Amino acid sequence: MVESMSTTPPPDDPVGFQLIAILNDPDAPEADQLDAAMDLDLHSGPRFEQSIFEILRREDFSSVLAQMCAESLAGIWAREDRIDEEFFSELRGPAIREVLGILGARAPHLIPEGLRQS
Repeated sequence: MVESMSTTPPPDDPVGFQLIAILNDPDAPEADQLDAAMDLDLHSGPRFEQSIFEILRREDFSSVLAQMCAESLAGIWAREDRIDEEFFSELRGPAIREVLGILGARAPHLIPEGLRQS
């Protein structure tokens, strides 16, 4: 018997992809979305960051969900010791405050010069 093989590779981080799916599901309960946003900082990769960027833009950088996503994004950046400078320049409102707070506590050297507090 010959088994058919899928040509689509499995996701390298199925939990992370489940979290993103919850965040993009308009029918998901808000509490589940907030929990998913908090847990994202444990996952890394360009696809996760891009998904977070999209959610932050969709939420206009200001909702509670956006703040939780911004916190996770800053956690990823602090852990990986780098930021996405292009996207960083887009951040505003409560989202930038969350990012600056996390980076200030965990990786202040990543904060762009003009935004560092003395």
